[in-house]
Amino acid sequence: MRFIAPLLLAATVIAAPFTAHAESGAIAAVRGYFRALDHQDFGRALALTGGAAQTRTSRMVNQLKSEAAAHQARVEVKVKQLDVRSPGEPDARGVPVPVAFHIDVVGHKWCFSKVARRLAGEARFYVDPANAGRIIAIEGSLVE
Repeated sequence: MRFIAPLLLAATVIAAPFTAHAESGAIAAVRGYFRALDHQDFGRALALTGGAAQTRTSRMVNQLKSEAAAHQARVEVKVKQLDVRSPGEPDARGVPVPVAFHIDVVGHKWCFSKVARRLAGEARFYVDPANAGRIIAIEGSLVE
């Protein structure tokens, strides 16, 4: 009995950093996704995603680019506010990371710029538990 308590304590101490790393990896992936959008690095945002999340991100980026081209303008995504909360317990979809955000989509034409859209909402990003750097699904509501 005397040997079991120290063994359990040692197992807990050893396992704690791995759990914290998985959580911080999920948060880092979501923050990296929004950082890539804010820096107009759409390729990096796509690289951080897979599956349904990649499809959704690709559709969003293509829509922004096509709308900008239709207006002969340049588009810029500005992340104004981001609140990434602690990840939840993993489920069948992955590790859920709740996020609240406010994004301005700014159109630039010649020397003029205008906020074309204000996007605010809450979403749940699902991160692959086997690869904490990969977002595999995005679910949420958006208010324009």
